[in-house]
Amino acid sequence: MKKLHKLLPIVFALMLVLAGCGTSSNSSSSDENTTDENQSTETAKQNDESAQDDATKEENKQQTSDEESTNDEESAKQEVNDDSQAESTVSDKEEASTEEENVEESKGSVEEENTEETAKQTQDEKQAEEESNGTQKTLTYESNGQSVSEKATLTSSNNQGYNVYLLDGFTFSAEEPKKDVITSKQNSDSFMRIEMLDENADMAAEEENVKALAQAVNPENFKKDESIGLANAVSYTAVLGEDETRFILVKGNTPMKLSIFTKKDGNPAIAPYLAMAKTIALAK
Repeated sequence: MKKLHKLLPIVFALMLVLAGCGTSSNSSSSDENTTDENQSTETAKQNDESAQDDATKEENKQQTSDEESTNDEESAKQEVNDDSQAESTVSDKEEASTEEENVEESKGSVEEENTEETAKQTQDEKQAEEESNGTQKTLTYESNGQSVSEKATLTSSNNQGYNVYLLDGFTFSAEEPKKDVITSKQNSDSFMRIEMLDENADMAAEEENVKALAQAVNPENFKKDESIGLANAVSYTAVLGEDETRFILVKGNTPMKLSIFTKKDGNPAIAPYLAMAKTIALAK
């Protein structure tokens, strides 16, 4: 018993030691558990922060991508607008150039018309002045069923002392003493011979003379003309081949004989010669 009593304090001491070791072990284990929990929490927190960082980075990346896309779209729109503005500017310049050209053409056309009108007015005024002083006259005659009006110029015969209005398409020259000819510029084989007669000439004898001339050209194909449009005139026509010849005696105050040579096809027709013949007058 004494030994037992001696051992009890030792046992209690051991129990206290063991209890202290258990508490220490539990405390250590608790500390370890706390440390592990803290580490897990920290790791989870770090993972969350990493995930948040990744999400933030992805969001920033997406935002940057969206901004870049937006910038690209804006840039593309700006380029389109710039191209549109450039095209519009070019179009405006082309339209302005076209309008300017049209204005210039219109101006040139107006100036040309004004010039032509002025020239025409000047020509008309000149012609009116010439007609008023007798140097110009408009002759009208029938050609191929149509009325023709042409300018004629007063021409004097120094060979026989008379005046005649000469159409532009003809020439005037002296053929021989007491005879002149008016010749077509278009056909030199077509002409009119003019022979002035003395006012005391025997008209009956002269009429027989023109008839004899026509008969001499072609005895089988000559005739007396009913009317040739000349007052106090007698006319005979003879046809030989393609040639047609008229011999005309004009009586009255200005007696003369006319011989007109033309082609049967009327190149030129006899009408312009007769129009000029009507203007023959003795010079005063």
